[in-house]
This record gives sequence, C-alpha cells and structure tokens, in this order.
Amino acid sequence: MNSAFPVFALLLWVAAAAMMIWLPRIWRRGGAPETNEDWLRLRQRELAGEAEAAELREEAALRLLEDQAGEASPEVRQRPAYSGRGQLAAVAAVAIAAWLMYRMLGGWEDVQIAEQLGRIEQSQPEDVLALIDRITLRAEARPANADYALLLGEYYLSGNEPAEALRYYDRLIEAGATAPEILGKAAQSEFLSSGRVLSRRARARAEQALAVDPMQAAALATMGMAAFEEADYRQAIVYWQRLRDLEPPGSPGHDMLGQIIERARQELGEPLPEAIATAGVVVEISLSGEQPVPADAVLFVLARPEGAESGMPIAVVRQTPSSWPLTVRLDDSASMAGQQISSFNAVSIEVQVSANGQPGRDNALAWRARPSVPVGFGEPVKINLQTE
Repeated sequence: MNSAFPVFALLLWVAAAAMMIWLPRIWRRGGAPETNEDWLRLRQRELAGEAEAAELREEAALRLLEDQAGEASPEVRQRPAYSGRGQLAAVAAVAIAAWLMYRMLGGWEDVQIAEQLGRIEQSQPEDVLALIDRITLRAEARPANADYALLLGEYYLSGNEPAEALRYYDRLIEAGATAPEILGKAAQSEFLSSGRVLSRRARARAEQALAVDPMQAAALATMGMAAFEEADYRQAIVYWQRLRDLEPPGSPGHDMLGQIIERARQELGEPLPEAIATAGVVVEISLSGEQPVPADAVLFVLARPEGAESGMPIAVVRQTPSSWPLTVRLDDSASMAGQQISSFNAVSIEVQVSANGQPGRDNALAWRARPSVPVGFGEPVKINLQTE
C-alpha cells in the first residue's frame, strides 16, 4: 500500500464526518421568520419625520389588518433533532463504499505493483518472477493498459522469449501504437520467433520504424540479421554500420558489431580494411633481478590520466610474455569503454607482472610507473622491472 494512502483516507473520512455531523448543527437559522408586523415597523421607521407620516401609517395599518384577517398565525419552527449514531453510520457507509469502489476498479493492485517495480533492483530473482506473474495477470485483466504490455514485451524479449514478447507488442500495435521503438521490437520479436525468417508483416513494421527514426536500434538489428540470412551481405553491412554508430567506440557492443561486419565482408570476398594507426604510447619493457618470473605470469600495462596512480584506466593491455624484453603498444584499440587514449596529450603508464593473473600492486611480483608520458607517435618509453 502507498504510504500516503492511510493519511489521505483519514483526511477524507474526517472531512466527510465534518460535513455530515458538524456542519448541519451550525448551519441553521437562529431567528424567527419575518412577518407583516415586522414589515409595518420597518415602514414606520422609514416614514418617521415626514409630513404625511400619520396618514401613511394609518394606511399601512389598514393593510396589515386586511392581510392578517385571512392568515393563520405563524408556525413555530421546532429545532431540528440529530441522531449521532445515524450520522456516524452514514459516514462509515460512505468510507466503506469508497474503499469497495477503489478495490473493484483495481487501483489498489496497480499501486502495489508500482511500489514493487520501484524496488526491483533490490529484489531477489524469485521475487522478480513473482512480480512478472502478477503483472501478467493484471495485464490480462486490463488488456487496454499499455504500460503493462510494454513492460512485459521488454521483459520477454530480453529474456529470449520472442514469441511471448510478440503477443504483447501485437496488442500494443492493435491498440494504435505507432512508436518506432514498438514497431522495431515487434519486428525483431517476430523475426526471432519464426526461426530467423523475416515475414512481410515484420519487414513492413521494421521499415515503418526506420522511416520515422532511421537509427532505431531494434529495426536496424532485425533488418541486418535478415539481410545476412538472405546472403545480402552488402545490405547487412549497411544496417550494421548504422547500428555500430550508436555504440560508444571501444564498448563491447561496438567491438562485437565490428567483428560481425568483418565476417560479412569476408563472405563478400572483400579485403579487410587496414587498421588506421592512432596516437598512443609504445612501451619497451625489460626485466632484471634475482627472482625468476613464472612462465604463466601475466603482464599488465595500464594507462591512466597524467599523474594518476589509481582509478579507472584509459587503456589496458594484458598478455602472457613468452620472452623478455618485449614491446607493447597502447592505442585506441586497447582503450576502455567510452574512452580514447588518442584524445589525451599525456598519460601515466604503469607496468605490473602478476603471478596469479590479477591486476593490482598487491598481486604484482614487480611493478613500475611513469607519471607523465606523452601520447603520439614518438619514441618508445623504456621501463625496467626489478624482481626481488
């Protein structure tokens, strides 16, 4: 239950009680109703001091006698009586009726689902499955709820259940949804659930999504995979290159798409493009000392912002050296996700030799660092490691 709901319910109950019990007791007329005698006195006051006051008073008195001749005496109003128990019962009935309507309309269940979704990152896997089952039941009870259908479509598509995801995306489209994201994921779900065969409907949905948003990721991935399955490798490369532009350079997605594009080029028989050299740092590493280094030792070469001794590296090279000395190059191909070493003027270089395969000075048999090394195409920086 929403934590604010009891407070609002109490305030509404108090307001209802005030309107049905307290206000009727204070909102009533305290004086007797006006009569013709009141009117006569009012007129006498208005005519006081005038020259014809006597004649007018006599005329008004005659009118009063004529009016009173056929009138009954005014009724004396009884003070209204109130039943405290009846009023309390009425307030309780209003509150119960409101609560029953809230339950019947389903708002209670939606509030609880929304609260669990807000805590889903801290939930256990079994709690997430229970929540999905609950949302599924709610989506079937309220098929017009687009939020539940979209959430379930995303969940089943990411969980490798495209046929189930397609059911919810179809429901959204039948309800009038035309967003490129929904059309693209509907096409992707249908393509994957039909054994990687692109139907006419799925193709039309993907093309409609790309007509509105040329960089819609799900539609680009679907059209690229379909073109590859149909041996249209050149068109597959076009779609995948556009999709790769959405990924940060050096990220796993960017690298994976690069490998897929290379495979498509191989299928076409095209030579692979030569790697473009980027600015970086070349490190020549030698080893000296009395303690031998195990054959399975791992070498780490890290580049960090200039002067930094810890923190997230800009670029990393990890390898098992077969002989010493050796040369390592750090460039954009070794950069971490979202970073490029070529965009720095200078970096800090640290070299570590680890016996257990884990980075860090605590795990190193030997390490050494240079706080400032220029980035470019200059001479290699030489680092000698001492083992003790």
